Amino acid sequence: MIKFKKILKIAATAALLVAGGAAGGLISFYQCVELAPLYLSSTLSSPKIEKSETVIQENKALKNAIAKVKNMAIAVKTGGGHTVSGAAITSDGLAVTLNSAYPAGAAAEVFSAGEKIGFEVVKRDKDANLAILRLNDTDLFTAGFYQQEDLPLGERIFLIGALPSGEFFANEGTVRAVSGDKIVTNIYEDAASAGAPVFDIEGNFLGIAQVAESGQVAVISVAKIKKAADL
Repeated sequence: MIKFKKILKIAATAALLVAGGAAGGLISFYQCVELAPLYLSSTLSSPKIEKSETVIQENKALKNAIAKVKNMAIAVKTGGGHTVSGAAITSDGLAVTLNSAYPAGAAAEVFSAGEKIGFEVVKRDKDANLAILRLNDTDLFTAGFYQQEDLPLGERIFLIGALPSGEFFANEGTVRAVSGDKIVTNIYEDAASAGAPVFDIEGNFLGIAQVAESGQVAVISVAKIKKAADL
């Protein structure tokens, strides 16, 4: 009888051990299941794309470039009440605008940073559609000229126009095509942007804007401007 009780006691103890082990295994299993999503999300998630950070940096660079070179733009108000833009190209007073926007014989006023300044026309190049002006202001802001001969397609660019009030406006886009000295962009603007200086994203002067009837902007290159101004 005593031997039988011992056997029962051993069997009961073994059953408790088995039950306890099973319960512990279940607990461990459920804990693993609960932690698995956290583990998987942290280790198997796709790497973060840094595109948004790049865009933010590019936009910051654009804003900085606009702030740096905007004073290079001048406003040219013709006798007909139309206003176009132009660009100071030397600090001692040379500037350029479109000959077609300010034709020979037309009256005009020139404004730099909202201030009316005296000027004279020193040269007109009808073939290049450029009018070279000599401004009385000898303390003008100018930017560096673009040095690369072959402008790459897709290059990010912007233009800055000026109003007689001293206000500025800007637009940005990319180079769509290059044909000889003509640079075609994907920017669309109104007539007030005619003659506006155009820059690359670093603020280097590319040329001045021509606006087609469709509104699409092309650029008369800085090489043509330098030739017309004898620079």
